[in-house]
Amino acid sequence: MTGERPRYEEPGTRGAATLRRPPSKSLALARLGRGVNRQWMLTLVIAVTVTAAGVGYDLSGGLQPLRSLIFWAPIGVAAGLVIGFVRELGRNTITSLSSFGKNRGYAILGAAPELTPRVLRQLPPDKRTPIGCLAFMPSSPFATAFRNLQSAIATDGVVAFAGAVANEGATTAAMCTAISASQQGRTVIVIDCDLRRRSLTRALGFDPDEGLVDACEEPSQWENFVGEEDETGVHFIPASRSRGPWRNPAAAPGFNELILRLRQSYDLIVLDCPPILVGADGAATAAVADKCVLVTAWDRTPISAVRHAMGALQRRPRAQTAVYVNRVPPEYRFGRLRGE
Repeated sequence: MTGERPRYEEPGTRGAATLRRPPSKSLALARLGRGVNRQWMLTLVIAVTVTAAGVGYDLSGGLQPLRSLIFWAPIGVAAGLVIGFVRELGRNTITSLSSFGKNRGYAILGAAPELTPRVLRQLPPDKRTPIGCLAFMPSSPFATAFRNLQSAIATDGVVAFAGAVANEGATTAAMCTAISASQQGRTVIVIDCDLRRRSLTRALGFDPDEGLVDACEEPSQWENFVGEEDETGVHFIPASRSRGPWRNPAAAPGFNELILRLRQSYDLIVLDCPPILVGADGAATAAVADKCVLVTAWDRTPISAVRHAMGALQRRPRAQTAVYVNRVPPEYRFGRLRGE
């Protein structure tokens, strides 16, 4: 024995990206910094309000303004800090893969690091995107995380990605998984199933007149509606500007036939679905998949939202469900799980 303290590793699905906990001091400082960034405005408003109210009260009694300010300013700042601290403690979000998976009983596919400006600066100016990171930095922790994710879904033909609420990174996760699978030699197509937001289509820089709804109307001619991403060559079916009544792709005539035809031509079909809790569209669309990946954001997505979203997905028993966590802070170091 060398006496060296073993490294802490977050358990999860074998082969997925894991998190190595940094020293407790740096972790605490990082959490404090994120908390300050979230609560500083509330703290400032409360501090100014309490100070102004106290000074105004004293002025009405004839007290000197400077003396009153010296007295009330620390009280206002203290009140703001206390309320901000209590509010921060009340945030029940994902901050540990092991405790989240163990306590909630959810399958955790892994985690992806946040793409910080420091990482993006290593790329050419016109390539500073998640797609650019996958294409030009294949050995980065970000690219490795999505290679591990696509390995975890290697036996699934249709995989749906959705967030519990909007802006959780589900579209980025769907596209990055598709690109990573393509880089590993699988034939892949990704479909923008969010007909309202069209996040995937916009992210790829397209605004087509025809898309998924048209492909559902003519599933035998689906090749006519397939585009190709310039950087990686991944195929996709965009969401066109809405012209008809269909807001839920799963309710559109021909959607199931389209998926069946695509299964015959591609190893992996990735569905970018609407947020689960925004409406019924997300869960209904994800029900056609072999597996649904609920994408969450580290220290942002409320656990209550994850619980409700998983409940909505699990009411449709066809698809297996799992959770993927993205935007993990850079102070966590990424590795691979060791075999048991």
